[in-house]
Amino acid sequence: MSSGPRDSNSDATQDDSEGTGEAAHASEAAESPGMTIPLPEGSTSVSDAIVTNREMLREPEQHGLATEDDAANLSGAMESLSGKVERVTNQYDDGEARLTELEELVEHQQRQIDELQSMVGSLVDILGTEAEWTAFDDS
Repeated sequence: MSSGPRDSNSDATQDDSEGTGEAAHASEAAESPGMTIPLPEGSTSVSDAIVTNREMLREPEQHGLATEDDAANLSGAMESLSGKVERVTNQYDDGEARLTELEELVEHQQRQIDELQSMVGSLVDILGTEAEWTAFDDS
């Protein structure tokens, strides 16, 4: 029988803590801004917005939304463009590799020309004559 008063006392303590907890939640709710969702144009309530959104989904073309056909066409166009971009990228990479090869070839040929000019210059000195050089960029 002594357990009876103890239960009522613990219930009272529990009620007090719940009351305090509710007050804390209420003050937190008052401090933090509530979640707001903008309503679609012309809607005055959430139920109006739901009805409007359903109508938009039923007839998307009348509300400026993409239809299933539009999405399929866009997907096809994207795949086509993606393939073209890949081909252009490959062509660019090939062109860049060729350009690098040509640059290396020109540098090699320039070194050979410089060596030949040096040898001819040495021969000219040995023979006691003169030599004039004309280069493409000396025009």
